[in-house]
Amino acid sequence: MARGTGSTVYLVALIFSILVSLGLLGVSYNLSQELALKDREIVDATRKFENEKREARTLRQELKDVRELVIGDNRAVSREIYENTILDQANKVLQEILSEEWIATEDWKNIQDPQIKKIWEDMAQFKGQSQHFTNLAGLYKELINQLRAVIHIIPRLRYERIRALEEVEAIRQSLDTLRTEKQREIDGLRADLTRVEDEKLDKERRFEQEKKHYQDEKEALLTEMTNLNRDHALGVARLESEKAQLEGRIKDLVKKKTRSFTEYSRPDGEVVYADASLGYAWINLGNAHGVRRNLRFQVYQFIKGGRQRVKGVLEVRKIEGDMAQCAILQNQEVQDPVTGERVVVPRATDPVVKGDLIRNPFFDDQEQKVFVFLGERMANRYYNLAEVKRKITEYGGRVDNDVSIETDFVVVLGEDEATFQAQYDRATQFGVIFMREVELLEYLGR
Repeated sequence: MARGTGSTVYLVALIFSILVSLGLLGVSYNLSQELALKDREIVDATRKFENEKREARTLRQELKDVRELVIGDNRAVSREIYENTILDQANKVLQEILSEEWIATEDWKNIQDPQIKKIWEDMAQFKGQSQHFTNLAGLYKELINQLRAVIHIIPRLRYERIRALEEVEAIRQSLDTLRTEKQREIDGLRADLTRVEDEKLDKERRFEQEKKHYQDEKEALLTEMTNLNRDHALGVARLESEKAQLEGRIKDLVKKKTRSFTEYSRPDGEVVYADASLGYAWINLGNAHGVRRNLRFQVYQFIKGGRQRVKGVLEVRKIEGDMAQCAILQNQEVQDPVTGERVVVPRATDPVVKGDLIRNPFFDDQEQKVFVFLGERMANRYYNLAEVKRKITEYGGRVDNDVSIETDFVVVLGEDEATFQAQYDRATQFGVIFMREVELLEYLGR
């Protein structure tokens, strides 16, 4: 009984195994069918991909060829770049080519061919348009039309060139004729020159004879003049002695006091408006009086006892007809006319105001001021003597080398006064105004 049961179990297990195997075979068959189907689909997809890849490669090559044909290289080109770099640029270049010389004369209106005349009319209307081309076909058509219009006028240009060559040939013939005539004139002039040279040689011979005659007379006159000079020298020595005595007496009689600029200067104008807080003022001198930019004026006023007080320094910045705007310069060191000390202006307690007087030794609306420098070397570290003389000339003055009756100012430099004592004395006799270097620098600036 136990053996029968074991056989049944074995049989059932065998049947179950067979059924499972059949199921697995069925599943395997179905999977094989699906795998074969997928393989066919993969082959079809691969073939399609290869075709699309070949088409893409062909399209890329075509795109490259088109890019190189259109813009000359293989850059990526958007429609915006295509329009901006090609069509708009082409339109701009064509606008430049269609200059006034081609269109404005309207000679094209005389063209008989209606087709060519229509092209020129379109070109005249095309000139000045900022947007014209939208595609290469339109650009190509426009270029071909303009080329046809230009080629049409080439025969006329050739004819004009032939006519110009004929005119050049006529001019060349005229020049040859003129050259022949001038050559005849030159030959005649050469003959005249030869005759003149012969006359010159004859005159030179006569001149040498007369020269010898006059030299003999000259020697006789020199001998006579030597005797006269000796007598004259004796007389001059006697007169010089008398002159020295008289000059000594004159110097004692007319000896004058040295005059300073601040003591004897007259005001050149006055302040008509001033604003110390803004640092500028207006004066009653302008273009009509010969005022120049950067010219400096010393501001002063008379105080009790007829004394002067320096209040500031103005520098011309803006010039009008009869007025000028000036800057009120700050922290300027000037010489006090009363004490002779160096003081700094302007002072907060004594600002530049309307009615203050102004002066400058370089400026005079009536005449040119003449300066003479006694000494050869400036002591300051801002200007040398040549620069100071140039500035005086720029401001309207004049610089002489020696004291004369025309001298207005003598500037005494820091050297030993004994080296120019004679000119110093002469200036004193003439009543010339004296200035020191530091005083002059107040009007030149630093």
